[in-house]
Amino acid sequence: MKFITRRDPWLSIVIWACVILMVFAGLSPFFNEGIGPIGGMILLILCLACAGFIAWLWVATSYVINDSELFIRTGPFKKSISFDSVKKAKPIRSWMSSMATSSRRVEIHYGSYDFVHVSPLDQEAFLMELRMRCPHVIVETGS
Repeated sequence: MKFITRRDPWLSIVIWACVILMVFAGLSPFFNEGIGPIGGMILLILCLACAGFIAWLWVATSYVINDSELFIRTGPFKKSISFDSVKKAKPIRSWMSSMATSSRRVEIHYGSYDFVHVSPLDQEAFLMELRMRCPHVIVETGS
């Protein structure tokens, strides 16, 4: 089952503002004299690549729960967590850097000391599906 990510509105504004500013920064040498056409093209390519990468991270974030694992994708980054290694899941609020696009997250502990944060739009359905596919998991309530 695929879960789309929750996105905080304020963070959406910040991300898309950064993307737009990078595009304008890449185009700015063509409106002003200064670094020349070669330098302008190099700057444009770098700015467009950075803007595209940030947009890719933002748009291509999803979580898939299948029969044997949780698959997390954020742009080019992928993580697969076997249900055998999942120990605990709990809803939290956090600003820690992770594969989540919202401060409302689910913290999943797996392996010996590993954990990951995800931010599914429907936390309840996500936790129910995780509990169904992974019956040994401890699901804590509250945030």
